[in-house]
Amino acid sequence: MTDGEAACPESSGLAQIRRREQSDALAALAPAGAVAVVRLGLPDGRVAEHKATLAAAIEHSISPGTTLVAPFEHDGHCDHDVTGAIALEVAHRHGLHCARYPIWAWHHSTLPAFEELPLGRFELSPPARRAKQLALRCYRSQLRERPGGAVVPAHVLPYFERAYEMFVL
Repeated sequence: MTDGEAACPESSGLAQIRRREQSDALAALAPAGAVAVVRLGLPDGRVAEHKATLAAAIEHSISPGTTLVAPFEHDGHCDHDVTGAIALEVAHRHGLHCARYPIWAWHHSTLPAFEELPLGRFELSPPARRAKQLALRCYRSQLRERPGGAVVPAHVLPYFERAYEMFVL
């Protein structure tokens, strides 16, 4: 949805850096050309101002039987929350499944917040885990120390290092 350009105001050219990091991460996960990337270029931190654009982009990308995968709508990041909510709305409108992945909610929420939610666990094979770790290391702009600390601090990394992925179904 965004390039995350507002995450580190002290970093010039962050949008370009984040796009390159994403490209490098995708190369670690899949053969070249296996993943189509659609960039909406919405302003970081302001996706809520562009709900119609986001919904239209999702609508354009679906077909019968599609499973949407989106951030958890209660993740605690404004752009993640609205993206997840819009994806869920589109899925309901079209009778599709929508798997939502928590990112910041693992760190900011408590376990009771997840108890009533339908959760699905997806085990990662050893090669998938290695690929995921290689991909995560590509996001140097989020992992490096900076004024105010890393965007993704070291104490949050264990959530990304698990042998499985969890989704709200």
